[in-house]
Amino acid sequence: MNGFLAGILIATVILLAVTCAVVIGFLRMHEENVIPHVTIECGEPIQKERFFKSTVIFDEDDAEFSIDLSQIDTRVPQDINFMITIYGQVTPVRLTIADTQAPTCTVVPFHMYANEAVPEAAECVTDVYDAQQPISIEFMTEPDLSCTNTSIVYCKLEDLSGNINIVEIPFIVTQDTTPPVITGTHNFKEYIGDSIAYRTGVNVTDDIDQAPLLEIDNSNVDMNTPGFYTVTYIATDAAGNSSTAEITLELVAKPSSYIEPETLMATAQDLLNRITTPDMSDMEVALKIFHWCRYHIYYSEDRIDSSSWTRAAYDGLTKFHGTCYTYAMAARALLNAAGIENQIIERDPYRWSKHYWNYICIDGQWYHCDSTPRIGYGSYLFMYTDAELARFFVHNYNGYSFDHSKHPASATESVQNRINYGAGRLR
Repeated sequence: MNGFLAGILIATVILLAVTCAVVIGFLRMHEENVIPHVTIECGEPIQKERFFKSTVIFDEDDAEFSIDLSQIDTRVPQDINFMITIYGQVTPVRLTIADTQAPTCTVVPFHMYANEAVPEAAECVTDVYDAQQPISIEFMTEPDLSCTNTSIVYCKLEDLSGNINIVEIPFIVTQDTTPPVITGTHNFKEYIGDSIAYRTGVNVTDDIDQAPLLEIDNSNVDMNTPGFYTVTYIATDAAGNSSTAEITLELVAKPSSYIEPETLMATAQDLLNRITTPDMSDMEVALKIFHWCRYHIYYSEDRIDSSSWTRAAYDGLTKFHGTCYTYAMAARALLNAAGIENQIIERDPYRWSKHYWNYICIDGQWYHCDSTPRIGYGSYLFMYTDAELARFFVHNYNGYSFDHSKHPASATESVQNRINYGAGRLR
């Protein structure tokens, strides 16, 4: 019996020893299966299996992490220490989030003129990506703008970790050799003592420069002496290309019947307030003006004072009669009071007599208007394009020839279907 019990005791001890060895081996195997230091790239998602050499020997759900991996911002480089517990066995682990990759981008070849300002470096790349923001983007070299060529400009992209990507950007440089174009210049007849608005109606355009410089040389003008003077307009673009235009300024003594602009403006404003309302558009206001001039001023060549445009306009607005010059100048005064940009066009060339009409700008587009009545035509012209004006004939005569170079280009789209001429309103 004693021998039997001793045998059982020995077997039990042996079994316990084997069991302990198995348990210790199992725990040690799981401990050795944990990877103590894991490194991932910035912005990369964290996967639990990255922390184990193999998940075949245990159920991944049996591994407990001391932190919530989903709450870690992987966009920020950092070291994080935590614990992994498997079946009670705790193993310390370090996670390193490192930024080792440089920013990426797509290069945009840049086309420019030699006179243009060099763009910002960020304008020459697109689809810029990096896990860390912001990204520094700067030129390492400047483009060669000395001649027409294609030069390579080196651009550096650097993230917050100091990773650098250097890309080559082709700069295609073209020389600007086209000078600006000056339009709207015309000869002046002004009175001694009056101020002269040299820039009124004058426009300068350039194929590249959006704001070419316009200078006016009137150094030869003696504002106290009657006579003819040459005034020069000089337009220069950013590349140094320039063009000039000359006009003749005629200075004359102010006639005794002269109407001061302030007097005319007060009269025009009073009439404008009576025939328009504040809620009208510029087009509606302009239509009321030409409708009024057509049916309230009567054509007459008797006792007409055309010594100045202000005199003719004032007589048209107060005496209600005059020639085509009167109609055009009365409309001009009303348009000025309404703040509608306008010009006077003079027939050129002409066979029998001069003729004047108005050129108005509505919504950025220029149109011809003429309130002067014609024999055999009872209405008036309102917002005609160049093409429509050229097709207007009465008794096989047009009479609207003029120097197009002196005025802005007209609109090309007709608005005639919107106009009720008889009622003087828009449809």
